Amino acid sequence: MASRINSFCKNPDHITLLLSSLRETPIFNKGLSHEISQYGSCLRVGAFTSTTSYFSKYKTSNSDDRSVDPTLKAHTELVSWFIQHGGTIDKAVRITQDDLRGVHMQVKADLPDSIPRETRVINTPISVSMSWYNAIGYECSKGSFSKHGVDFPRQWIDEIGPEETFAFFLMGQYLRGAESFWYPYLRTLPQPGQLTTPLFFGEEDVDWIQGTGIPEASVERIKVWDQKYDDAITKLEGFGFLDCGEFTWELYMWAATIITSRAFSPKVLSGAVEADDLWEDRVSALLPLIDLPNHRPMAKVEWRAGEEDIGLLVLEELSPGHEISNNYGPRNNEQLLVNYGFCLTNNPTDYRIVHLGVKADSPLGQAKTRQLELFPELAKNVEDHYYIFNPFYPLLAPETSMEHSIFSPALFNALTVMESNARERDMLEITDTGIQITPAYGNGHSIYAALAQISFEMIAHAYNLKASAQDLAPQPTTLNQTHAQIYRNGQISLDYAALIVATWTITRGREHKRGETWEDNKVLLSELMARVPAGLLSDEVLSRTRVRILERPSLIAKNGELFRLGELFNLLPVEMQEPAQTCFQHILGIASQEVPPVASDPQTLFATVICLLAATYNSPQARSKLPPRLTKWVSFLLEKYSLAAVCSEEASQPLRMFQEYADAEKPGALAPGDGVDWLAEGSGWLEPNWLQWAWTVAGAEMVMIPLQSLEILNMEGEPSMLKQACLYVPQE
Repeated sequence: MASRINSFCKNPDHITLLLSSLRETPIFNKGLSHEISQYGSCLRVGAFTSTTSYFSKYKTSNSDDRSVDPTLKAHTELVSWFIQHGGTIDKAVRITQDDLRGVHMQVKADLPDSIPRETRVINTPISVSMSWYNAIGYECSKGSFSKHGVDFPRQWIDEIGPEETFAFFLMGQYLRGAESFWYPYLRTLPQPGQLTTPLFFGEEDVDWIQGTGIPEASVERIKVWDQKYDDAITKLEGFGFLDCGEFTWELYMWAATIITSRAFSPKVLSGAVEADDLWEDRVSALLPLIDLPNHRPMAKVEWRAGEEDIGLLVLEELSPGHEISNNYGPRNNEQLLVNYGFCLTNNPTDYRIVHLGVKADSPLGQAKTRQLELFPELAKNVEDHYYIFNPFYPLLAPETSMEHSIFSPALFNALTVMESNARERDMLEITDTGIQITPAYGNGHSIYAALAQISFEMIAHAYNLKASAQDLAPQPTTLNQTHAQIYRNGQISLDYAALIVATWTITRGREHKRGETWEDNKVLLSELMARVPAGLLSDEVLSRTRVRILERPSLIAKNGELFRLGELFNLLPVEMQEPAQTCFQHILGIASQEVPPVASDPQTLFATVICLLAATYNSPQARSKLPPRLTKWVSFLLEKYSLAAVCSEEASQPLRMFQEYADAEKPGALAPGDGVDWLAEGSGWLEPNWLQWAWTVAGAEMVMIPLQSLEILNMEGEPSMLKQACLYVPQE
């Protein structure tokens, strides 16, 4: 990266972005950061002066005609060139321009009828496409691609690869100006100095993306491009290529951005390229005019490749005056901003990418390592697909669960592995399609724990986004700022909606008395939604979140699986509940005086109750009276947690002190006359080894859930992140 710092100084936008992302690191104190940002500001004059002159030298003779917008005029001339070389545009289509959508395509407003589906609105000849195949002068029995005056050494092309070759080929065509075959097309593209992705944000815009993941992603992209550019230009100079100095870093950034934002998959060239030469993962193509339509999520279009041309077909009826849109795929706003320089308000395919930071020696890290050992072909798939979707996200399989409709299966399964206990990890399932805890009795613990953990993350993420925007102006003043604000607000809204979904499942886990019918759930959900602070989310988002909760089944089939300490006694028969609770309170009162840490240690408190429940189970006369749920659960715990194995574990200080005290006083002395007369001799009640066993169970089966997770969103200042300890007791 250091090799590019001096070059950044030629373009202050680059250094501003880089430094703004580094200001948060310890090496930049306030004084140094201020001096450098001011230095970058002084260098704004003359940015891109080395490249903007090329097209300015070749203005048309009518460029001073103010009756036609020059941008629209350039596109009109592009259409003439396009048709001259065999391209066609449907007679029902026109190219127009307005302030909202810029230059775009639409169905002519004066048509009597809609255009039907399967209409081929544009037909682009392969001869006017631009790609790596042009750079190498590719020829085969199916077609040929001309270099059009830019000829690089073939050995250099082979050494740097198709991606960098294409970027340099585009630069070479740009440098040819009006002599380039593609000049009518290139002059309609955003020019150097006009790009709007965050890499080119000015100093006044960069503050609007602080606190988001955009600066980090942009700097990472600069690092990658920096290395690729250095390697390519150094090798090109080594071949003695003339005019290497004109292939500047600034121009490379422009070319790489144009390709990233406008190029199509090489599948569009399949009609003219032999199958063995179609490098789908490394080659892309620029297609004049087909790249003109704006993006609309879920627009029904198709790019149809032929032997001599590529057609853009609309697969839906479009009425007169309707804009003809393209579909870039299910892009979220971060991808749209980073790659294309814009965002969409209420983008239905928006989602947030979550970075878990998996350590190699963690359970998930070890599982991923094992997965690669079993399925080495997965090594080429570097993306983890850890996403939080917005509640409008449309691309879901019918069988997708409610939780997976908001938290991508890869993310949710990864979280359950990270938050699982040892017995759940014994049921880890590793396949070529994923890593997950096998659904089974008792494995809901990891689901609740995962939802609790992601809730804390979303609360913190939303707070940080809001806090980082506190010093911004009330309203954006540039288009870049507007898109940055849309992105930021969308991320916050996404966090809030997903938090409602997580809170819903956890709330059901805390609901022990209400029924589980459709009407019961509707009432419970209404109570939950009433807790959402007013104005936090739009009515549309709230309504859609409600629908998402009710329309899909939860991963948790039953309510009432999370218990606070006092609620555990309700698992006993009614006649045993009061004596058991009185016994516990008596023990707690005595022990707290002698061993104060016991009263504040939830694991030890839960362990004491678990020890009592296990002792009841171990007493034959009492066991016959226990309800099936409690009998099955204690039996399950005794099977999964070996008494002999856990007694070798080191206990906490409160438990050790409690064990010593209990052992010295004897159970009878601790609880005289409490009415717990059903415990048989040898049941394990308050014996050190059983207390140790119960303490291990409590630690593994506890879940720390957020307290007042929705109400906290409306509080002033940093969220308190209050937690509540609950014990997971599965339903049958």
